[in-house]
Amino acid sequence: MAQGWFRRPKERLVYVWQIEDPKTGRKLERAKVVGDATLSDEEGWQLVGAMKQDGRIKSEVGAPSENPLFSEVASYYLSHKEWKKRSTKTLHEHVVNDILVPRWGDKVAVKIEPPKIKAWLKSLDGENGTRYKIKTVMGTLYTFTQSEGLLPLGEQYNPVHYVKGIESTSDYEAAVLTPEQTLKVLEQLQQPEYTMLVLVAATGMRMSEMLGLRWSDISGDRGEIRIRRTYVYGELETGAKTRLSKSVIAMHHVLGQLLKEWRAESAYALDDDFVFASRKLMGRKPRRGSMVVADHVKPAAVRAGVIDVKDGKTYLDGELVKRFGFHTFRHSLTSWLMANDENPQIVRAMLRWTNLNMLSQYTHGFKADKLEAQGAVLEKLVRESNRELESVSKTATAATD
Repeated sequence: MAQGWFRRPKERLVYVWQIEDPKTGRKLERAKVVGDATLSDEEGWQLVGAMKQDGRIKSEVGAPSENPLFSEVASYYLSHKEWKKRSTKTLHEHVVNDILVPRWGDKVAVKIEPPKIKAWLKSLDGENGTRYKIKTVMGTLYTFTQSEGLLPLGEQYNPVHYVKGIESTSDYEAAVLTPEQTLKVLEQLQQPEYTMLVLVAATGMRMSEMLGLRWSDISGDRGEIRIRRTYVYGELETGAKTRLSKSVIAMHHVLGQLLKEWRAESAYALDDDFVFASRKLMGRKPRRGSMVVADHVKPAAVRAGVIDVKDGKTYLDGELVKRFGFHTFRHSLTSWLMANDENPQIVRAMLRWTNLNMLSQYTHGFKADKLEAQGAVLEKLVRESNRELESVSKTATAATD
């Protein structure tokens, strides 16, 4: 293998080299992320040398095999893929090990038929978005192992490429609470859960971002909160979900005072301490968001009469709710702002989206507003005589009562 060279796309140091396709004689380019773009070439070459020794960069590449089993391809993918975030790695490990390999592991990877993949995906229980995510992971597995030379190049060796008709749009409808309902839930909470919920409900901050906060990220003088890390699957990760998310959140003085009061009460109040540190772990890590919801937020909503739980299922205003947690209040904030005719660009900035397309996914109409709007239409459509009869009927009913 000839000596390669380095590129630095997207703040990463990438080693690039060429191999010769034994079948066609064509030069094929290969690439491998070796580290951060801030590394020098000398440091990069040291890492490349280590990768060649342990087999992560192949010095000798023969003709790719057309016969490896899907389980073998999957194992290679999980052991060689470079991950920017631990949460992404965890997701892919779950999809590959728990969903894909049990179904396709004993099949020759390149001989799996697209119609069978499509039929299988459509047979899975779950939402459209979940099926699409599984398809995406499977497709990424194929393209990655092709780029590594484990599978032959070409779309004909990637059956997922031909799988069409799996909808990417989720059929999941988020639950939203009115400000009055949210207040009722808050009235049932103590510290620090009270402050946690106010922080999410007022700023739209993601749960993972809230849990990753340290006191040094909060500036009362400047009235801002800096998002520098997230806490996902029990692991801290530098950065945020998106580039725009890693930014500054405006903090109203009322919210600043609330956080100041919680800091005075907390046992972990040093600048480097987590704002919502775990007592069980002696402050070494933040609390687990799922446990906070299960032990505090959801029971508070039940006590407040906002939601009902029957036979393990959650209901809001009589309708089944698939998910209820901190993210409910992120959706609720968007809906409140739009219902009050807030500038969409202000909403986008508060929620830290790249564009306005997310508004359609996060804005939900409240039942009372829908009825009011419907009533306004009916005022124009229903004949006067019908409205008079309705009025007489109501009067008679009231007299009977």
